[in-house]
Amino acid sequence: MYTPTSLHQFIVGELHFALSCQGAPTLIVEVLSPSTALKDFNEKFNLYQKFGVQEYWIADPGNRTVHVYALQDGLYQVRELYTEQDTVKSILFKDFEISLNRLFSLQT
Repeated sequence: MYTPTSLHQFIVGELHFALSCQGAPTLIVEVLSPSTALKDFNEKFNLYQKFGVQEYWIADPGNRTVHVYALQDGLYQVRELYTEQDTVKSILFKDFEISLNRLFSLQT
């Protein structure tokens, strides 16, 4: 199980991984900020769905939740809304999971 030691390490690690890939990533984890929340929930959601990103997580630090979407028949279906006391588990990567309580308590 991947265990970041800070929220910054988690985000930077994911960004580095995404930049080194060719084609659509299998999994994208977005971290919302108030200034981009609408864009992430609308524009990016539709863009990732269109280009076949298989699994899309939207982490909302303000509400301490993670929305998980999975591509099914070319469209995202809501898989689950996780809250602070839950552990998010990837649909596609069976060993990838993270406790939201731990994630949202990390310092940048």
